[in-house]
Amino acid sequence: MRVIVTLAAAATTACLMSTAVPAGAATHPAARAGVTTAGPHRTGAFVTHYRGHHIMGWGRDDRACAYIDGVQLVLYPLGTDRYLSALQAFKEERGVRAITEASVRVLGDFDIVPPADPVPHCPEFVTAAGGR
Repeated sequence: MRVIVTLAAAATTACLMSTAVPAGAATHPAARAGVTTAGPHRTGAFVTHYRGHHIMGWGRDDRACAYIDGVQLVLYPLGTDRYLSALQAFKEERGVRAITEASVRVLGDFDIVPPADPVPHCPEFVTAAGGR
Protein backbone atom coordinates (compact mmCIF):
# COMPACT_ATOMS: atom_id res chain seq x y z
CA MET A 1 0.00 0.00 0.00
CA ARG A 2 1.57 3.30 -1.07
CA VAL A 3 0.40 6.50 0.56
CA ILE A 4 1.75 10.04 0.49
CA VAL A 5 3.11 11.06 3.89
CA THR A 6 0.97 14.18 4.19
CA LEU A 7 -2.16 12.24 3.31
CA ALA A 8 -1.38 9.70 6.04
CA ALA A 9 -0.71 12.47 8.55
CA ALA A 10 -4.02 14.14 7.67
CA ALA A 11 -5.90 10.85 7.96
CA THR A 12 -4.28 10.12 11.33
CA THR A 13 -5.17 13.59 12.61
CA ALA A 14 -8.73 13.26 11.30
CA CYS A 15 -9.16 9.91 13.05
CA LEU A 16 -7.91 11.36 16.32
CA MET A 17 -10.14 14.41 16.11
CA SER A 18 -13.38 12.64 15.19
CA THR A 19 -15.74 11.53 17.93
CA ALA A 20 -19.11 9.86 17.77
CA VAL A 21 -21.85 11.83 19.51
CA PRO A 22 -25.27 10.33 20.28
CA ALA A 23 -28.35 12.24 19.09
CA GLY A 24 -29.23 15.00 21.52
CA ALA A 25 -25.80 15.00 23.20
CA ALA A 26 -23.66 18.12 23.54
CA THR A 27 -21.63 18.81 20.40
CA HIS A 28 -18.55 19.98 22.28
CA PRO A 29 -16.82 17.48 24.59
CA ALA A 30 -15.66 18.69 27.98
CA ALA A 31 -12.16 17.22 27.56
CA ARG A 32 -10.13 15.39 24.94
CA ALA A 33 -8.37 12.97 27.31
CA GLY A 34 -8.60 10.08 24.84
CA VAL A 35 -6.57 11.95 22.22
CA THR A 36 -3.54 13.01 24.25
CA THR A 37 -0.13 11.52 23.52
CA ALA A 38 1.77 13.44 26.19
CA GLY A 39 4.49 11.46 27.89
CA PRO A 40 6.38 8.39 26.73
CA HIS A 41 4.03 6.04 28.61
CA ARG A 42 0.95 7.00 26.56
CA THR A 43 -0.22 5.18 23.47
CA GLY A 44 -1.70 6.93 20.50
CA ALA A 45 -0.67 8.55 17.29
CA PHE A 46 1.85 11.34 16.92
CA VAL A 47 3.09 13.37 13.96
CA THR A 48 5.76 15.97 14.70
CA HIS A 49 9.25 17.28 13.99
CA TYR A 50 11.98 16.20 16.39
CA ARG A 51 15.61 17.31 16.12
CA GLY A 52 15.27 18.16 12.44
CA HIS A 53 13.47 14.94 11.46
CA HIS A 54 9.79 14.37 10.71
CA ILE A 55 8.59 11.53 12.96
CA MET A 56 5.26 9.79 13.29
CA GLY A 57 3.91 6.62 14.82
CA TRP A 58 0.90 4.80 16.21
CA GLY A 59 -0.26 1.46 17.56
CA ARG A 60 0.98 -0.70 20.39
CA ASP A 61 2.99 -3.89 20.83
CA ASP A 62 2.83 -6.14 17.72
CA ARG A 63 0.75 -3.54 15.80
CA ALA A 64 3.04 -0.54 16.41
CA CYS A 65 4.38 1.47 13.45
CA ALA A 66 6.96 4.27 13.49
CA TYR A 67 8.53 6.39 10.76
CA ILE A 68 11.44 8.80 10.56
CA ASP A 69 11.33 11.10 7.52
CA GLY A 70 8.84 8.73 5.87
CA VAL A 71 11.08 5.66 6.28
CA GLN A 72 9.83 2.85 8.50
CA LEU A 73 11.65 2.29 11.77
CA VAL A 74 11.58 -1.43 12.52
CA LEU A 75 10.41 -1.93 16.09
CA TYR A 76 10.92 -5.06 18.16
CA PRO A 77 8.04 -5.21 20.66
CA LEU A 78 8.70 -6.64 24.11
CA GLY A 79 5.06 -6.43 25.22
CA THR A 80 3.37 -3.99 27.59
CA ASP A 81 4.25 -1.03 25.31
CA ARG A 82 8.04 -1.56 25.45
CA TYR A 83 10.23 -1.69 22.32
CA LEU A 84 13.73 -2.19 20.97
CA SER A 85 15.22 -0.77 17.78
CA ALA A 86 18.44 -1.88 16.08
CA LEU A 87 19.11 1.77 15.24
CA GLN A 88 19.64 2.67 18.86
CA ALA A 89 21.54 -0.51 19.80
CA PHE A 90 18.56 -2.43 21.22
CA LYS A 91 18.18 -0.24 24.29
CA GLU A 92 14.68 -0.71 25.69
CA GLU A 93 12.27 2.23 25.60
CA ARG A 94 8.67 2.52 26.78
CA GLY A 95 6.25 3.77 24.11
CA VAL A 96 6.38 4.16 20.34
CA ARG A 97 7.19 7.85 20.58
CA ALA A 98 10.03 7.27 23.06
CA ILE A 99 11.70 4.61 20.88
CA THR A 100 11.30 6.81 17.79
CA GLU A 101 12.84 9.82 19.51
CA ALA A 102 15.69 7.69 20.91
CA SER A 103 16.40 6.46 17.38
CA VAL A 104 16.43 10.05 16.07
CA ARG A 105 18.96 11.03 18.73
CA VAL A 106 21.25 8.26 17.44
CA LEU A 107 20.71 9.32 13.81
CA GLY A 108 21.70 12.93 14.40
CA ASP A 109 21.97 14.64 10.99
CA PHE A 110 22.11 11.38 9.04
CA ASP A 111 19.24 9.84 7.05
CA ILE A 112 17.64 6.51 7.92
CA VAL A 113 17.95 3.71 5.34
CA PRO A 114 14.74 1.86 4.39
CA PRO A 115 14.60 -1.62 5.96
CA ALA A 116 15.19 -4.64 3.72
CA ASP A 117 12.19 -6.42 5.24
CA PRO A 118 9.60 -3.87 6.39
CA VAL A 119 6.87 -4.91 8.80
CA PRO A 120 3.89 -5.93 6.62
CA HIS A 121 1.16 -4.32 8.76
CA CYS A 122 2.69 -0.83 8.43
CA PRO A 123 1.97 1.18 5.26
CA GLU A 124 4.74 2.03 2.81
CA PHE A 125 5.10 5.74 2.00
CA VAL A 126 6.17 7.37 -1.24
CA THR A 127 8.43 10.40 -0.89
CA ALA A 128 8.35 13.46 -3.15
CA ALA A 129 11.41 12.07 -4.97
CA GLY A 130 9.35 9.01 -5.95
CA GLY A 131 11.30 6.52 -3.83
CA ARG A 132 10.42 4.69 -0.69
